[in-house]
Amino acid sequence: MTQRTFTAVCFDMDGVLIQSRQVIELAWTTVARKYGVTVDQAFIDDHIHGRPGGYTLQALFGQFDEQQRVTIKQEVDAIEEVSICALVPGVAAFIAGLTGRVPLALVTSSWRARVDHVLQQHDLTSVFDCIICRDDVRSGKPAPDPYRLAAARLERQSDECLVFEDSVSGVQSAVSSGALCIGIGDDPTLSAHGALRTYADFTALPISQGGVDTHLYADGGLFISGQVAQRFARS
Repeated sequence: MTQRTFTAVCFDMDGVLIQSRQVIELAWTTVARKYGVTVDQAFIDDHIHGRPGGYTLQALFGQFDEQQRVTIKQEVDAIEEVSICALVPGVAAFIAGLTGRVPLALVTSSWRARVDHVLQQHDLTSVFDCIICRDDVRSGKPAPDPYRLAAARLERQSDECLVFEDSVSGVQSAVSSGALCIGIGDDPTLSAHGALRTYADFTALPISQGGVDTHLYADGGLFISGQVAQRFARS
């Protein structure tokens, strides 16, 4: 049986906090069509979802010069930034149950303005103790840097963090940092890349609150200490 304690919880944003898959596809494919670039579903699956924007930009528009790519990326970002995305089922209740009991981080390949829009839209602006965006690290996911930085800002070791991710690159980033990672979504390959378990959404995640002295992952389920950590409690 796999059993590990954790002292912080980190969330990816797209696909974990919000259901943004269709919005991201729409943004990239709309701009691609404008510039005469053909995109099929295989390309979308391999080169858009779970990939840093810079990677997708090069994969789709590598034939354009640097200034054109800057303009193209601004157009993609403009579509994504103001789009409305629903929360992943169960994530709001899960976060509410963690608040005050364990520090929380949002670790995303997105950018600050879009993150602010998402958090304001869902009244989550005061939830996270730490937010790591694409501009905060030199190397984004799948490199371990984003999760290592989140752990440092939470004053934790990386191996004390529990991470929720929905993409291969995100899982690789979390696992290579030393964190414990649980997959969210329908990608069956996440376990092969280091996710201990994968759940469709947070309504399927087995959770027990209280009755333990420390936060614990044990054989697929989470046990959350009932003790409030005053250092991170909010008024």
